[in-house]
Amino acid sequence: MEETRVVQGAWELSTFHFNIEARGINLMLEGFKEKKLKGIRCHQCGMVYLPGPFYCRKCHVKIDEPVEISDHGTVRTYTVQYADIRGNPMPEPRVSAMVQFDGCDSWVMGVVKCDPKDIHVGMRVKVKWKDQPIGNMQDMEAFVPE
Repeated sequence: MEETRVVQGAWELSTFHFNIEARGINLMLEGFKEKKLKGIRCHQCGMVYLPGPFYCRKCHVKIDEPVEISDHGTVRTYTVQYADIRGNPMPEPRVSAMVQFDGCDSWVMGVVKCDPKDIHVGMRVKVKWKDQPIGNMQDMEAFVPE
């Protein structure tokens, strides 16, 4: 069994360079204004991401091909929350799920408006859009069963 070593001191993060690219999230939010999901496809392997990164996580090449994605998808995993972060009971349970949209390789998390007894892996859901979207994350109100 290896011994855990504790190293005292600070880790200076300013020596590292981080590349933060907002193109994928901006593309997605522009699509929200039209009640559409817009991601980015890799021209080399065909992977589709939402929101789209600036490189393919499979091939490690720059990607920039916008693609429209269906707002229908499949629940891949979920959790039911009965208490808030302080342990206080919630007025009603909240169902959160990771959903993989049809035609997309990545997953998106959101609230599913359904009875907690009905949720299951493989359940088909669709996006419930705000009546008048403005291009922000709240435009996608929830997922609802198909």
